[in-house]
Amino acid sequence: MNTIVKLFSLVLICSFFSCSSDSVDSQSTTNGGALTIGDKTIVLSQAYLENYGKRGNAYNVDFSARSETLSGTNTDAAVVYFELFSSVDKKLAKGDYMLGDYSSATAFTYTPWGESLLGLNITSTDKGLRVANGISIKPTEGVFTVTENGKQYKVNFSGKGTANTFANGVLTTTQENVDFSMNYTGNVKIYAGVEYTTAKKVNSKERVAKAHTVLFN
Repeated sequence: MNTIVKLFSLVLICSFFSCSSDSVDSQSTTNGGALTIGDKTIVLSQAYLENYGKRGNAYNVDFSARSETLSGTNTDAAVVYFELFSSVDKKLAKGDYMLGDYSSATAFTYTPWGESLLGLNITSTDKGLRVANGISIKPTEGVFTVTENGKQYKVNFSGKGTANTFANGVLTTTQENVDFSMNYTGNVKIYAGVEYTTAKKVNSKERVAKAHTVLFN
């Protein structure tokens, strides 16, 4: 009888830990993150990688993330975009990425062409991402870190940038050395990179213009 009781107890304990493990695994697959510019923070819900192939001795793999909505008159939205060079193809290698130059295409660097936006009505144009009412910031210093790059990604950035403030689509102020940060943990959708038809050729020394279509699909 005691043996039966012990076996039954063991089954219950195993079931408990199995359920707990399932719960943890379920939680770990939840996409989540945030963009913070100055004293304002918006939640990010989905992220993307865009593969632009080999350039020099590195691979141009860009990271983007967005909030659940990108337009509206009452709810602030957010978009994060970083143009990066990885040491491996079609993914971001683990490690720290520092500010670099597009033409150098050095692995473990990001370019100053990245931009993060926070505000109302975010759109994409052939001149880059735009926000009707809010802030657009380009990085001037900081570290972009990749700590997980398997089935799920875990990335973060902390640094400073040049922030442009817009009102009704018109640039109103520009401020240097503005603090901003970003973090994201979860799934990423992987795409082949898309350029505007007016963009320079990939082998050109000039930076190609990117369409950011994945953010708006």
